[in-house]
Amino acid sequence: MGLFGNKETVDLFPSVEGEKTFYIKKNKQTVRLDNNFLRIARGGAANALLQGLDGEKTILLNSITGYQLKEPGASVGYLQVNYPGSQDVKGGVFDAVKDENTITFLAEDKENILEVKRAIEAAIINK
Repeated sequence: MGLFGNKETVDLFPSVEGEKTFYIKKNKQTVRLDNNFLRIARGGAANALLQGLDGEKTILLNSITGYQLKEPGASVGYLQVNYPGSQDVKGGVFDAVKDENTITFLAEDKENILEVKRAIEAAIINK
């Protein structure tokens, strides 16, 4: 068959048992969290222009060494995770929205972000 004929469907992002999924509608981000990984996927043209990320970023929870959390207000809030080899964003919200290790959110998504934050803290403490 040809190069693109009879393509098999492959699920590159299967859900994991016990996984929680949060969809940040305004920013077209899907955040998946399980006992081992934090996964961030982005959609939409704006995200593609800002981050150039197409697909899903997977971060091992127990590799996370810290995070930065900014409350949403006049601008979006964000949760940026840090791990060995990652770049710490120093330019505030304008640089954070371009960072692939950052989840941006509005006030309506705050409870979901706090749940992700608690999982990160637990992973850091239990290292």
